[in-house]
Amino acid sequence: MASLRALHAFSLLARHGRAALAAEKLGVSPSALSHLMRKLESELGATLVNRDGRGLSLTEEGQRLALSMGDAFDRIDEAVDSFKRRGRTELRISTVSTFATRWLIPRLPSFQTAQPDVELLLSTSTRIVDLDRENYDCAIRLGLGNWPSVESHLLWKEHLVVALAPGLMNGKDPDDPELLKGLRLLHSASRRADWDIWLEQAGLSHPDTKAGMVLQSRDLAIQAAIAGMGAIVIDRRFVSQEIAAGHLVLPDWKVVELDTGYWFVRSPARTLTRPVAAFREWLQTAV
Repeated sequence: MASLRALHAFSLLARHGRAALAAEKLGVSPSALSHLMRKLESELGATLVNRDGRGLSLTEEGQRLALSMGDAFDRIDEAVDSFKRRGRTELRISTVSTFATRWLIPRLPSFQTAQPDVELLLSTSTRIVDLDRENYDCAIRLGLGNWPSVESHLLWKEHLVVALAPGLMNGKDPDDPELLKGLRLLHSASRRADWDIWLEQAGLSHPDTKAGMVLQSRDLAIQAAIAGMGAIVIDRRFVSQEIAAGHLVLPDWKVVELDTGYWFVRSPARTLTRPVAAFREWLQTAV
């Protein structure tokens, strides 16, 4: 039987295409990797790699072997990792990126202190995960809370406020709404309507609501605001640390409440485990 270590080395070379990187992943030197390749070739009676002075690359026979092996070693690693976790209590959470980075993660240490045996697996996605079919225990969703076949608990309704860097004030009255007309507006690509909603509710106008930088996420828009590139309209909870640190200020302007909010959701078809119940209770007290 061919050496499993040599086969593992070959699979890494096939995946990464670079001997140096494959050797690093395996924890050996490039020369040791080359030796393992020669050993495997001797065992299989085939030339698997080209040696042309520019590194190692797969021959046609090597490509055939790599295709046949597929992701066998990935599945072995996953099985071993799963076995190692057998005694741990996991909590698998799905949420949206802004909620995770701007609110949840900074507060998670307190939950971990209260539940030290719970291992958190946090995933972010813009799609709505299927809590009955997918491997998540619960989720934080943004919406109206009217999703079918899930148990929903409102954490908070969204509120929009205007935030900007102190340097953009230029000595002007920070509470004067006319200040806004001279500012560039920053937009999140997924929330292009937020400025229009806020302006309408506040009874204000801006010379050009379509102009200004468009950022891929609200997190990036916040960073652009800190850099003084313009004003953002955002839920205050997502910039609380920046406000406390003085990197952003909130003029005393209209606070607009939206119909949408952040909800803790879970499938009622699944048993309410201790980690899920503890996380739900912690969220409701942390808000």
